[in-house]
Amino acid sequence: MKNSRFKTELLKESLIESSALKLKKEILLFQPSKKIKLNYIGFFVVYFTLSIINTYLVVYIPVYLLNILNVNRIDLAFIQVFTFSVLLLAPALGFFFDKYNRQRKKILFLSILACILSFICTIFSGVFLYLFGSFLALNLLSSEIIKVCMSRIILESSLNEVIKDRNLTIINISANFGGFISSIIFIILVNDIFNLELWIYFFLFGGIVILPILTALFCFDFKNTPYKHTHTRKTKDNSNKTHYFQILLLTLSYILIWSDRLYQYPLVSWITSKYGQIGLKIFSFSYVFFLLLNTLGWMIGQKISNNSKRNIKKKVINLNPDFNKQLDLDFIANKRIYAIIITNCIYILLTFLMIFSNLIILLFIYSLIWFVAGIMMLNYISLSISISKNMKYQTFSFQIFKLGLAVASVIFIPMGTFLSSFVSTESLILMVGFLSFFSLIPLFYLKHSYK
Repeated sequence: MKNSRFKTELLKESLIESSALKLKKEILLFQPSKKIKLNYIGFFVVYFTLSIINTYLVVYIPVYLLNILNVNRIDLAFIQVFTFSVLLLAPALGFFFDKYNRQRKKILFLSILACILSFICTIFSGVFLYLFGSFLALNLLSSEIIKVCMSRIILESSLNEVIKDRNLTIINISANFGGFISSIIFIILVNDIFNLELWIYFFLFGGIVILPILTALFCFDFKNTPYKHTHTRKTKDNSNKTHYFQILLLTLSYILIWSDRLYQYPLVSWITSKYGQIGLKIFSFSYVFFLLLNTLGWMIGQKISNNSKRNIKKKVINLNPDFNKQLDLDFIANKRIYAIIITNCIYILLTFLMIFSNLIILLFIYSLIWFVAGIMMLNYISLSISISKNMKYQTFSFQIFKLGLAVASVIFIPMGTFLSSFVSTESLILMVGFLSFFSLIPLFYLKHSYK
């Protein structure tokens, strides 16, 4: 009888504790709604601007350098090795922001100024390759500092899977909108790609349209970031080692899936050389649809993620909140890994099909790749955030994952530019297909790390 009464009292205490935790979580969710909205505006402005810069550097500067100025590709590849190496500083920057985050606003302000000035200098210094490389390195470094600062804010504000996916989706939409604006500007201003005066107008407009990034400084509350006082879950040393192993496996897969940077510089130049101005115009129009499909992919990925969250809530009932939370996170992580594996397989198949296509079919397949990549990247990044939030140095851990993109850029962009001097673009695409296939191997090991 006493045992029965004791169990009843224990049950009541457990239920009260569970309800209190749930209520506390709901209060945290709704209390700083104004700050969350300002964060969304800040994310939109920052990633919109960075996307404009990226579209100029990835899509149109290669055409300008390789087709208009006809620079030496081997010299350009040599410069790219050193230029993109600055991206490898991301983990060190992440560790810095974890240790010393009181000066974030000043650092962000200086980085934004450096980003604006270096971008303007970069687009106008293409004739002098080494000067171009120096300004590009400064632009990449300042952009990376801005992204690291944003990563810190994302980690602090991502209290649960819903808010995290919403943050990532808003960032994706703003980034794609920036690419959309860049393509529209090019279509309107540059009706003759061999007219240097039109390129100057195009570059000037790009320098003006990125200035609104300065307003982002007023959107973030650096002293009182939402959920700043939420702590990471305490883990044992063995568990922490497991999380590092998981983030390294995910990073390795991420590097290999970004091997498409091998044909990044030569692709648009190859389309222009093969199909002329009409081919470039069609690609610029199509680029708008690529971005829209990529955004759609992210939104569908978010929808799938939300459905998975609802399913686990229906299936799991346990009085221990910590047990429920861990089971919840492991279930979602497994679902994300499955989603990454499936989308990777589709991506690899589409990459091989690109080789045997004419312009129209190529662009159609490429649009499907952008759509699949939207779902894939949401799951890659969301999973990396989930793992990072379990570790002591969250920003540093997340930057280890993001280092994958930096490593891919340092290796594959210069290699692709160099090989394009004597290897066809079709051969580069074939190489990307095989490299992407190997991205599946770390994912299977990662899958087995979750019990």
